[in-house]
Amino acid sequence: MRCLIDSDILVYEIANCGQFIDPDSGELVVREFDYVSGLLDQKIKEIEAECWATEPSILFLTGDRKLTKSVNKKLKHEGKKEIEFKPNFRFDVAKQKEYKGTRKQEKPFHYNNIREYMLANYECVVSEGMEADDMICVELKRNGDKLSVICCSRDKDLRIVAGMHFGWECGRQPQFGPQRVDEIGSLTLKTHTAKDGKVTYSIKGIGLKFFYSQLITGDSVDNIPGLRGGGPVLAFNSLNDLSTEAAMFECVAGLYEKKYGEDYRRELREQVDLLWMIQELDDEGNPIKYVMYDERN
Repeated sequence: MRCLIDSDILVYEIANCGQFIDPDSGELVVREFDYVSGLLDQKIKEIEAECWATEPSILFLTGDRKLTKSVNKKLKHEGKKEIEFKPNFRFDVAKQKEYKGTRKQEKPFHYNNIREYMLANYECVVSEGMEADDMICVELKRNGDKLSVICCSRDKDLRIVAGMHFGWECGRQPQFGPQRVDEIGSLTLKTHTAKDGKVTYSIKGIGLKFFYSQLITGDSVDNIPGLRGGGPVLAFNSLNDLSTEAAMFECVAGLYEKKYGEDYRRELREQVDLLWMIQELDDEGNPIKYVMYDERN
């Protein structure tokens, strides 16, 4: 078994452990990098132990201009062809809301130091034109049936792809798996009651059911709106009892047509391209997007 580690998440987690606010002065204190790099090495060992790893992990990072520059230095030193930075295609896809527009821009002190350490000490894949998550899913799709790789991420979105998955515990987020996710998957509707008695709902899931549920609920973390007026209860009630992708597509497409009328395909296309995890690349390494179920041969 080989771990495919979502290192975008890991970088932030470890970098945040590399600094703290002094309770007396209120000032930011940055820890020595040797301490921080040790935390990273230990975390990777823990992930590998939980996943019964028999081979060294592959770390996946989303490319940006700074990271691409670092990769090219390494490639040039090795006499290999340099790469050109390509932004994540989803930024151009998003029309209703800016993709990931609510994310904080400030990064922890050791953020770039950790990425450089990863490049120097581990086998890394840096994504071009898409996210690290997509490249993990591509690799999982290629090898998932053999059970030779396992997706290691705390990001719920990757769990729409069939194969082995693991998410390590962090804060209030519990450990997930190791668990095999099947293609159709499942949904769970959770009820939350506040102290004032107000009831809210959230939905969790895996497999295609979770992907189609997100087309209804959207994803607030990535600033993806989903179906206007849609929510967890509608998603669960609409999809939970369905057992085929054909039925799920027909259901969600019907909800979009009812809401948007003749423009529903355009609205649905935008949400699909934002939420679908890329699982295949063309011969030039570009992402192959989701093909609407009713457009397949």
